[in-house]
Amino acid sequence: MSGDDSPTVVDLVGTSMSALALAIPAIAERTGREVIVVGGLAVVCRLTRPYRATSDLDTVNRRHEGEPAQLELLISSGAERSGVSGVLVPTVAGPVQVDVLEVTDADLAPLPDDPTDRLHVLSHAWAAASATPVAIRATGSPDLMVAVAEPGPIIAMKLQSIMNRGSRKEGTDLLDIVRLCLDPVVGAVLRVQLASADPQIRGDAARHARLWFHDRCERSLRRIRSIPEGRDTELDDLHLINELLQAALSEPKQGRVR
Repeated sequence: MSGDDSPTVVDLVGTSMSALALAIPAIAERTGREVIVVGGLAVVCRLTRPYRATSDLDTVNRRHEGEPAQLELLISSGAERSGVSGVLVPTVAGPVQVDVLEVTDADLAPLPDDPTDRLHVLSHAWAAASATPVAIRATGSPDLMVAVAEPGPIIAMKLQSIMNRGSRKEGTDLLDIVRLCLDPVVGAVLRVQLASADPQIRGDAARHARLWFHDRCERSLRRIRSIPEGRDTELDDLHLINELLQAALSEPKQGRVR
């Protein structure tokens, strides 16, 4: 992620987090496919100092024509359906909610006309294509090497997902973006990644960043402050996030140093 070939090492603490580690090889065994981690666990893996835990496991699957859907493979293996795109995967630490976000060839050609739908497809495809290995250690689980979304794609996915969330989830997504952007190590990495992203991703992500951190910044602040970890967030912080993201997502200029 930072230019060092050594994988990031993450220690997961607590029963619910350990269960996530146990679920990852279980998913791989049931589907025969690599597990690519996105969502809350990806944020935990990428932040220098994670500020929250998560009890659900979000994965992304880039599915090509003729390949079976991972969700259907999980269900056919005996996992219980739970939600529109999820199942409960049993582990020795208890069942784990696993949501599978799929991007198919048909999703990408043609792309959706709606900017939010388009950003959903493109950001998840980017996350799947660019995920890098992270070493995960947890109590009761063997050490794992897992593909985890990079910070730039995480930001693009979060900017899109805010649109269709409940108020608490919306606040969590917004605070994740703030924490990632202001992280002393990860912030610089994600800005470089966003700056080098596909032009369509940059344009759609910039539109959504402006919406949440400029046009609706006071509403976003209320959502963030509704979460205990976000109560010290200030309006100026959101203005700064908008400036950082707009600068990274702006059209590249010849000779510009990033």
